[in-house]
Amino acid sequence: MIALDTCVLARWLIRDDPGQAAIADTLLAQPCLLVPSVLVELSWVLKGAGAMSRDQMARAFAQLLGLPTVYVEREAEIRWAIEHFASNGDLADLIHIATSADADSFVTFDQRLVRQAGPLAPVKPVLASS
Repeated sequence: MIALDTCVLARWLIRDDPGQAAIADTLLAQPCLLVPSVLVELSWVLKGAGAMSRDQMARAFAQLLGLPTVYVEREAEIRWAIEHFASNGDLADLIHIATSADADSFVTFDQRLVRQAGPLAPVKPVLASS
């Protein structure tokens, strides 16, 4: 299994370079790993390039995860993060919560993150207090 970098996924989604898009098609046709940090970086690239809205990005991420050749660790939790990102929230923060599912809680000073994660988060986000 291969792991794919952000630039490969960006070319596959944006298709702004036909040659590299074709190579990305070939790579995504074989078993591959998407690591959560690459998805975070991909959201920054897509937002920075102005190529996609939040909703379009969430749909693109769901499309990637739906490919039969793609594997992502903690898939259910990552899907939760993507679904929450579609409506609101920072993908990086949501993936932090998603990949912390083995912890008892996710402690933060970010009140907004606690609200955005909601009661069904993979790990309960709580506000740090003294």
